[in-house]
Amino acid sequence: MLALLLACLAAATDLDQRARWEQWIELDLHRPVLAEARTSLNTTPPNPELLALAARAAFQAGDTNQAERWLATSDAPAIQLERARHHLTQDRLSEALALLLAPGEPPTPRHPERADGWLLPARALARSGHLQRARPLLEQLTERFPHDDEAPAALHLLAQAALARADLPAARNLRTRAAEAARWRAYYDARRRQALEHPTDPLPPFGIAALWLEAGEPKRALSTLDALLSTSPNHARSHALRGDAARALGDLDTSLAAWSRALELNPDLHTARLNRAILQTARKQYPQAKADLTLLVQLPESRTEPLFQAHNLLAQVRKALGE
Repeated sequence: MLALLLACLAAATDLDQRARWEQWIELDLHRPVLAEARTSLNTTPPNPELLALAARAAFQAGDTNQAERWLATSDAPAIQLERARHHLTQDRLSEALALLLAPGEPPTPRHPERADGWLLPARALARSGHLQRARPLLEQLTERFPHDDEAPAALHLLAQAALARADLPAARNLRTRAAEAARWRAYYDARRRQALEHPTDPLPPFGIAALWLEAGEPKRALSTLDALLSTSPNHARSHALRGDAARALGDLDTSLAAWSRALELNPDLHTARLNRAILQTARKQYPQAKADLTLLVQLPESRTEPLFQAHNLLAQVRKALGE
């Protein structure tokens, strides 16, 4: 744990302070947040976002007095949300709802720009016996923030709401989505921990990029890969994955360049070679496609997918070449 703490502190210049603290709190690393907060919150006036995060870390570390002192310094939205979060832990539900919801019906969050602005009032409503009133808030959270660390909890509450109204198909679907979201988030958090513990290892950020691509977020995948390749420019698999992300964004020139660079570094990246051949065929670059496909069909792996399609594609290319 000490090694991880030191790695966290060493990363202080690499990320914006708020983003850094948010990540540490999501990973249950409260000590580095508090270590920084006690020295960096002396600015005048202090940043409310940082105060709120520091207070959350202090609450979770058991330092209630320090947390309450930080929360007493401002009434900014982040501070209000943090107060409401603490009220929820003490079952002070009406006080939490007063901070979280605008007056009137239907329930409308005061702070819709934040994921916890939706989840916290939904939790308070559910615990007050109003689960169905919480449902629109939960649906909005999962739509607006599908990969937030609160998304699995929101989907779980939605499944409970579906069960309460005897909608069993919806409940099953939501339980499946909740499990998938929790699995994705567990892998994502594990990769982020690994990245903190081993900051020079390209595999954790590569894994994060792969998770973003799996989640249908190619822009985030590309951003992660660009940062990784700025420090590990010869990581072949990252170039290959960068080609996949660029393809998902419709940037085929970048895809072709990335797959080609990956193959320069590691000629055994067969999926990258297949992807390049498919793109070359679509662009009628038949000689180049033939060269790649001829290599692929000689591999034992070409008897199964995804490389099996290389055989049919090579036949099409040869036909186009008049062979």
